[in-house]
Amino acid sequence: MPGAEELALRDEQRLLYMLALTCLPLWLVDSLSVGRPAWDTLALRLGWAGLTGAMGWALRWVERPSRRRGMRMVAGMVVPNVFLGLVVYRLGGTGNPLFHWFFMMPLMTLSVSRGELWQGALSTLLPMGVAGTLMGLEGMALVPMVSRLLLLLGAGAVGMQMSVFYRRMRRAQARAEGDQRAVQEALEESNARALQAERLAQVGRLAAGVAHEVKNPLAYVQANLRFLLEEWRQPASGTNDTEYTEALQETMQGVERIHQIVKDLTALSRAEGAVEGVGRCELVPVVDASVRLASVRLKSLVKLAVEVPPEAVARAEPRRLGQVLLNLLLNAADAIEDARVQDGRVAVRAEVVGERVRVMVEDNGPGIAAEHLPRLFTTFFTTKEPGKGTGLGLALSRQYVESFGGTLRAENRPEGGARFIVELPGA
Repeated sequence: MPGAEELALRDEQRLLYMLALTCLPLWLVDSLSVGRPAWDTLALRLGWAGLTGAMGWALRWVERPSRRRGMRMVAGMVVPNVFLGLVVYRLGGTGNPLFHWFFMMPLMTLSVSRGELWQGALSTLLPMGVAGTLMGLEGMALVPMVSRLLLLLGAGAVGMQMSVFYRRMRRAQARAEGDQRAVQEALEESNARALQAERLAQVGRLAAGVAHEVKNPLAYVQANLRFLLEEWRQPASGTNDTEYTEALQETMQGVERIHQIVKDLTALSRAEGAVEGVGRCELVPVVDASVRLASVRLKSLVKLAVEVPPEAVARAEPRRLGQVLLNLLLNAADAIEDARVQDGRVAVRAEVVGERVRVMVEDNGPGIAAEHLPRLFTTFFTTKEPGKGTGLGLALSRQYVESFGGTLRAENRPEGGARFIVELPGA
């Protein structure tokens, strides 16, 4: 996109080109005012149009803004008044109807003055000078000459007043644009805080499950290390190498499990600036990472089933898609826990449908109330108890999915429970 200076230059050139083109059709008015083709004024108007257009074309090579304003002022104020005076003189002077165009010149040149008061004053003095010269050359009496000049001055005063209003309007517009930018920056900052709050809320919801999940492998890591230490202190023991190997393998598995939990939580709470671009995204590793994180909460509540074919590849950003799936899984866990479902089940299934990839997260919980479905993805809307939900998770999830070019919707399953459907473009 062109910059602000380039856009301003184009506007100035377009203005002068329009002024140049306006000169030519008015030759018909010249001819009608005298009842014959006015070939001499046609030459004047061609010169007028050519000079104005050439100055508009030459603006591109004028770098200094002050010189550019000066050229625009000459092309939009001085040239029109001089050439209009010559045209009126050739058509008979003050007796020709075109002489009354001088009373319109202060208003017509407002588009060139751009709200500058001194330029508005100049757009009044120039037509007064040219019109006064024409009236003086014809020897017009003082009283009618003064009356016409006063009328010109009145038209100029109106033009200058409009120029002042235009300048105030431009200042108000600049202030409004500044306020709009400030509001936009505040909104972006608020969205960033909301994103961080939602990530922290997800981490908080996982905290209890993480503590339990880390406690189990840590317990048998400690037990195995204690066993190995005790065996090491006994020089002659009946323990064979197989027992040592099994103890060490269990220890390594426990350490790997703890490491994976910490790694997944670190990825979840990473700063937003680390987000990758939208591109080819294989769903199997993304779903696996989300299920691993969610399992620390789901394991004690539900049976989890995952069906994701290897050919399921979509256009998405892996980490944000992982956050979406994690949020849907945690919501399913909350729904099942709140409803005290005894045999809770959650399923994650993916399928390729034409050029789209569909991921479904289903549960056998209480489902979604009909009155809540239209508002489900509204920011800050939540059906959870105070302090348990932020009302941001689903709204941000839909925002993420739509940024990939996909859709996120919710429905109730005929057999009971809720189903969330993430549909993404295939890669």
